[in-house]
Formats: sequence, C-alpha cells, structure tokens
Amino acid sequence: KQWYQRRVAITAGEIRMTIAAYQTLYESSVAFGMRKALQAEQGKTDMQRKIEELEEEKKDLERQVNELKSKCDAIEKREAERRVVEEKKHAEEIQFLKRTNQQLKTQLEGIIQPSKK
Repeated sequence: KQWYQRRVAITAGEIRMTIAAYQTLYESSVAFGMRKALQAEQGKTDMQRKIEELEEEKKDLERQVNELKSKCDAIEKREAERRVVEEKKHAEEIQFLKRTNQQLKTQLEGIIQPSKK
C-alpha cells in the first residue's frame, strides 16, 4: 500500500509537471501569436502608407505627362504655323522671281527683236 501511495504521488507530480509544461507552451504560443499578429498589422499599415505614397507619386507623374503633352502640342502647332508661313513666303518669292524672269525675257526680246528688223 505504501508503494502504491508513493507511486500515485509520483504519477500525480508527473501529471502536474506535464500540465505546467503544457501551460507554459500554451502561454508561449499565445504570446508568439500576438507578436505575429502585431507584426502583420504593422506590416499592413506600412504597406498601406507605401501604397498611398505610390498613388501620390503616380498622380504627380500623370500631371507631368499632361504638362509635357500640352507643351508638345503647343510646339507642334507653332511649328506647323511657322511652316505654313515659310511655305507661303517661299511660294511668293518664286512667283516674284518668275514674274521678274518673264519681264527680263520680254525686255531682252524687245531689245533683240528690233535689231533683227
């Protein structure tokens, strides 16, 4: 009987130690889970902030693209207008030279024709 009581006492002690070990393991697991949840939440907050920064940067870049497109359009329009003016000026100069050439031909023929008579 004494041996049995001693054996029960030892077994009860082992059971208490096992329960204590499981309790410690459970508490460690809960603490680990909480740390991981907090890290995930922090990571989520950081990621959200990064997303907002990138969206702001995207808006700024889109604004810059629109400004550059407007400048490009203005330059193309100005160059097209300048080209039209230059072409008109060139055409007028050619017409002037043709008229001058025709007048000089006529004058030259006038000088040459009377001497043939």
